[in-house]
Amino acid sequence: MNAPMQHLARLLASAALGLGLAAAYAPALPAVEVPPRGSCPPYPLQPGQDEALFDDAVPRDFRYGERIPIEQLARLRNYLPREVWNLRDTFFYEGMEMEIGPCHRRYPVPGFFAEATAASKARLDEEGNLLDYSGTGLPFRWEEIEDDDPMAGWKWAWNYRYRYQGSGYRGEFRILHVLRRGRTVESFTGTFYLLPLHGVPGVKKDTLHERYWAGGRFLSPPVSRGIAWRQAHPVDADTDPNRSDEIWVWLPDARRVRRSAPTAIDGVYLPSHDRASSAAGDRFAMQEFEAPDPSIAATEHTRRGLTGLMLRPNAYRFGFMRSQDVIAPINSANFGYPSRKDRNYGTSGLSVATDRWEIRRAVVIRGVRKVVEGKIASVTLWLDALTQQPLYMITSKANNHLAEVGIMVGRFSGDDAIHPKWQGSGKGFGTILPVGATFYVSGEGGWMRESYEIRSDPPDADDRSDYTSTIKLQRGR
Repeated sequence: MNAPMQHLARLLASAALGLGLAAAYAPALPAVEVPPRGSCPPYPLQPGQDEALFDDAVPRDFRYGERIPIEQLARLRNYLPREVWNLRDTFFYEGMEMEIGPCHRRYPVPGFFAEATAASKARLDEEGNLLDYSGTGLPFRWEEIEDDDPMAGWKWAWNYRYRYQGSGYRGEFRILHVLRRGRTVESFTGTFYLLPLHGVPGVKKDTLHERYWAGGRFLSPPVSRGIAWRQAHPVDADTDPNRSDEIWVWLPDARRVRRSAPTAIDGVYLPSHDRASSAAGDRFAMQEFEAPDPSIAATEHTRRGLTGLMLRPNAYRFGFMRSQDVIAPINSANFGYPSRKDRNYGTSGLSVATDRWEIRRAVVIRGVRKVVEGKIASVTLWLDALTQQPLYMITSKANNHLAEVGIMVGRFSGDDAIHPKWQGSGKGFGTILPVGATFYVSGEGGWMRESYEIRSDPPDADDRSDYTSTIKLQRGR
């Protein structure tokens, strides 16, 4: 098929699928096919243009290693979600130094994970519940997910949920609450971890009833210092979206562990660290649930800090929207907290533009909550097709008004010469660590998480015991 006919076929396929793409989006593709490494895209086609007009003599949109200053921001428009572009004054700034990384780079996972993906027998029921999943590898081979499969959105969502994450991650973090367009910034620091109990060599999965344990402890400021928590996510949640996580929170003022009310936490739990004291006030409204008692409020889940790391796919009705090229900081070259405490995040305090960004083939899926709980009714995810890593996350309220716009920042452990080497991470292969995230919150400002020195190697026996123990919470650990 010649080039003009290929272009016509693409347009007809897009119309038949009812994609209705806005001009701010790159042209949709009829199938999730990832271009070869290093093939940066040409100038995007405009309506009525012939693809044959673009030959090898036409310059590429981006070149590996070039810098994009604010004066050239318009070049990014077709490679950003519309919501991010509309908030360009928040996410980009004068003086930014964006570096273009390699286009469509491959980020290999270890052999055991790839083999488990190839052997997966996972399937879905009509409600999107995950059945017959071994707990190792991706549930579904992404190359075999068809766009017109009515379950395609759920399959991509489950792959995102069970993407390769090494032996989890652990380390220090800083969460910045940004108010009044950067004029007011509140800083919260601490340590956190996520420990998968399936899919990691050496773990006896047949004796475990949880998919992962997560937790951490706040170190500052005084209103939050000492709050510690544990989260146990049950295996049964794969088949029952209403299956509650087990949550325990150590409240230093009360000097006791409080068990959170049964709730199907949608992702990695974080206690309401700025509401631990009645003096803290209610400065943000993106709380999932509201509680009048300060001690109860401190155990409520907050979306400010760990949102986007994962979610419960079967709590939504997911649909596949399209695939498209986007630009995103999937493999950061810059550093932030804790090694660099004074990194410039622009005038808004929410920009990660000064970093390395890469062209990626993304899958766009949208999920509508089956039962609306809290303030989020739907979520749209931009997932990297090759790694299933989240690149962007947009959420909406029940009235369809915009709630959050988030950009995820990653770093490939296989590039780091000093990152611990083990079966799951080595030279040229490894995991993409979630080293940062920045979220605009409609009408409230936003927040940013920095955790640029987290590690993904297996913890030692003592740490593993601490991570899965609620007794240690009595000591605020």
